[in-house]
Amino acid sequence: MLKKILTCFTLLVALAFASTASAKTAELTGINAYDLDARTVRIEISYRGGPLKEEDISSRPLLKGMTLNLENCSPGKPGRVLNKQIQSGARDLIKEIDINETGKKQTSVLIKFKTFIGSDGATINLEPADRKEKKDARIVIDVRKVDVDEAWPNSGKLERPDDPYSIDDYNGDGKIVVLDPGHGGSDSGAIGPTGVREKDVALSVSLKAQKLLAAAGYHVVMTRTTDIDVAAPGVPDGVELQTRVDKSPPNTDIFISVHCNAFSNSGANGVETYYAPANSQGAHLARLLNEELLRLGGLHNRGVKSARFYVIRHSKCPASLIELGFITNHREEKLLADEDYQQKLAQAILNAVNRYFNQGGND
Repeated sequence: MLKKILTCFTLLVALAFASTASAKTAELTGINAYDLDARTVRIEISYRGGPLKEEDISSRPLLKGMTLNLENCSPGKPGRVLNKQIQSGARDLIKEIDINETGKKQTSVLIKFKTFIGSDGATINLEPADRKEKKDARIVIDVRKVDVDEAWPNSGKLERPDDPYSIDDYNGDGKIVVLDPGHGGSDSGAIGPTGVREKDVALSVSLKAQKLLAAAGYHVVMTRTTDIDVAAPGVPDGVELQTRVDKSPPNTDIFISVHCNAFSNSGANGVETYYAPANSQGAHLARLLNEELLRLGGLHNRGVKSARFYVIRHSKCPASLIELGFITNHREEKLLADEDYQQKLAQAILNAVNRYFNQGGND
């Protein structure tokens, strides 16, 4: 009887160790990209720890790139992974590779290309560790180099967009997020005491948020990506604002307009978010954005409010306008111009969007 008990105990311990081992999280250790041959670039993403399975990896094509979403995987030590080896031949195709932690045991790798690749232009395989070659286990991506006319047969007739995150030219099953950096071009928006312009802060934060959202698998549409009037210089405000609204595809999931606040009294301060009256989903989105901006930005909370701002009132999807802080306040102007602080604000936008969709867009 004792022998049987000891045998059962040994089996339970073995099973417990096996379960722990199988649950171990993979950790990225490096990236190497090089020319495999004249027509192919190989990207090797190395990792250690728990083994990755095919079902842990999903990819999403972009117009000029791809995202790789990894489950049961952490980004690893930044100093080790961010020291990426993109060899000279591969640099003709690869613009940059970014790594982001998008959740617990979730990592996204965003690969930007300098040119288009066809819809079948990349293959993904898993390779085990090779002790003889002193290589960790790897995710191997082979990207076929193609001419633009080969990837886009009708390229002579189509206007090819420069935005690598544009969704107008491919189909994807991800959520569609429109980011609207306020003002731009001939309209500087508010200007701070030392000359920091609202239009520049709004664009910089929005571009950082675009990068994070795209890496997390969202399809991101920007109303502008440079310092321009979206419609044209000198048009009436209604025309400019409607043009921004019209940038949203018919199946857009949410619309976020990014602004900085201003007031004649330089002591005015804090964050506030807005939604269109009687729009409950917009109110929920505004509330989540408010919570995340406060959590990461740390400014005074001016609350979540309803307002009849044109872009949120005319959007055909849940929409929110966010005021990141008062650019007319000396302290907040300095913060809003700081790259690290802008990155926190961008992260707050991503966190709020994740929470919105995780909750089904409802309270």
